[in-house]
Amino acid sequence: MSTVNVKLFAGLQGLVGKPVVELTLPPGATVAQLRDKMVEEYPVLEAFISTLVCAIDEEMVPVEHVLRENERVELIPPIAGG
Repeated sequence: MSTVNVKLFAGLQGLVGKPVVELTLPPGATVAQLRDKMVEEYPVLEAFISTLVCAIDEEMVPVEHVLRENERVELIPPIAGG
């Protein structure tokens, strides 16, 4: 198992109640598995977890991305604007 710190942005902090959460995931876990674990631990996120962007070390990554030790994981709600 490995521990991942996930930084939350915007309204996510309010929903979860803190700016960073710590998750325990199996080695070789993907962003999709991280999102599933977030919903498991914070059910309030379920309605819109699929709309969240995941960034690793400030670069957007797909849900298939395999998490590695010491990566900075960030969950970001979509940004509207024009």
